[in-house]
Amino acid sequence: MGVTVTDSAYIRIVEVGGETLYTLPEWSLSGETAVTIGVDTGEDPYMFGMIAGAIRLPSDEIVIVDENGLEFRVFGPDGVFRRAFGRRGEGPGEFRRVVFMRKLREGGFAVFDSSLRRLTFFDDQAALVETQSAACSSAVTQTLRARGALRCYFDGLVGDGTPFWFGPQEPEEPEPPPRHNVVRRYPGTTHTLALEVADGVELFDSVSDMGWANISWMVGGTLAVWSVPELFSPHGHRAFGPRGLALAESDRWEVRFRDSSGALRRILRVSREPQIVTRGHLEAIMDLVDNPENVGVAEQALQYLGTVSTGGRVPFFSELRFDDSGRLWIADYVPSPMLVNTEQLNWTIFDENALPLARMTTGPARDILEIGDDYMLLRERDELDVERVAMYWIER
Repeated sequence: MGVTVTDSAYIRIVEVGGETLYTLPEWSLSGETAVTIGVDTGEDPYMFGMIAGAIRLPSDEIVIVDENGLEFRVFGPDGVFRRAFGRRGEGPGEFRRVVFMRKLREGGFAVFDSSLRRLTFFDDQAALVETQSAACSSAVTQTLRARGALRCYFDGLVGDGTPFWFGPQEPEEPEPPPRHNVVRRYPGTTHTLALEVADGVELFDSVSDMGWANISWMVGGTLAVWSVPELFSPHGHRAFGPRGLALAESDRWEVRFRDSSGALRRILRVSREPQIVTRGHLEAIMDLVDNPENVGVAEQALQYLGTVSTGGRVPFFSELRFDDSGRLWIADYVPSPMLVNTEQLNWTIFDENALPLARMTTGPARDILEIGDDYMLLRERDELDVERVAMYWIER
């Protein structure tokens, strides 16, 4: 089976044979950077404490936000500092915790501050346009709670500026208290997704949350707790793009594409047999965990791994991302970085119509700041662990 496209009730269904993914062309990053911004010693604008995000504007300027001072710095295409704006605070153009920066289809970009529960919009010259509350309205809150949601949260923003919301469902049973030196498991819940429309609120989909495990131990008479996402636990993923969002459950190779109105437009299915979790999988992870460079609490991690069962299915993917052109990037499954510092991700890239396009290998997802049409902005660190932003061209 190659690729089959059918239409059913205005929904396009794309079915791809698993073997097709192995025949896709390989993309790669250019061997040299197009520009690198950041130094360990030098002028202040080029020194970063912790990079919270970066985007490239239509002018080819690059905006980088430093988490320490929450200052946004604008650099030219040549990497030369031009201007700065923003600071820590609560007034217009001020921030407390930047979670993401998203480019908008009509130009400009939005910044989400999770502490202030606020969206700040800038034009394509990085000038402040307006701020909007990212707190759920009473209508959204009431609708989600009527479906058993604990509370209401901002979920994400599509490229046309449409916000989406989610509410985690009430757990069926109360969480058990932690116990000394015992692995306790906490099953995932369901997140109901909502969209505020002109005449009310529309509940349009749901995804599952991952399960967690806790291990407690005594440190100097105090109970310490280490939490880790359940290894090989399937759960839901979602990504917000220029024209809509993608949702998927990692236990099956199927992705739902919805537009900014929440309407289902496409379904992508890949015929691929799952891997079965074996003792070999667990032993390979144990070998990595036993390396102190990977996990700071190796003893607890190994204790947890000893309780993970074999025979289950390995999830199909661990992350979904859109690039600026609306292509969807889907990363093959890797264990949580809380267990293993995975230095490599293997992506399958699908075009705007959900047709398979290419494969590509990158570094860890946490260091991919932006995927553009033909470039990537990456967070890099030098031998002194000083952060910088590097732009690479995507070679096809």
